[in-house]
Amino acid sequence: MTLPGNLKTLSPLPKPYRSDPATAEAPGFPKVEGETIPRRNAKCKDALKTQPVPEIATAHDVIGYSANKFGNAVAVGSRKLIKMHNETKKVKKMVDGKETMVDKSWQYSELSGYTYMSFVEFERLALQIGRGLRKLGMEPQDKTHLFAATQ
Repeated sequence: MTLPGNLKTLSPLPKPYRSDPATAEAPGFPKVEGETIPRRNAKCKDALKTQPVPEIATAHDVIGYSANKFGNAVAVGSRKLIKMHNETKKVKKMVDGKETMVDKSWQYSELSGYTYMSFVEFERLALQIGRGLRKLGMEPQDKTHLFAATQ
């Protein structure tokens, strides 16, 4: 069976989604021989964006903005620890040039299914934590470090 015409005309070729450039040369940088002028997103070529929208300047603003914009949509999920499992197995290991069997311990966690919190619920929780920190004596310019282990 022979196909009529050219294969390029039978199947459409991919077309760019936009014709405008995605990046532009950043103004104010001198031309250096052998180097290109730094480039930025074409939508903010004159200056770097410091805020996603004018109303957002702090983490508190991000949470409030998200709660207003996304409401009851799912924001975050978490799982509870059901049980930590410890397992010991014999594995081959080179000891003094000889292959020997040694015990190796593994630890893994059994977790529940995910439970989700909406943007509004997450905002409420963040505000409660903030009020708790204020009640403990923290002031607006104080700093804290939150740490959470992940796997």
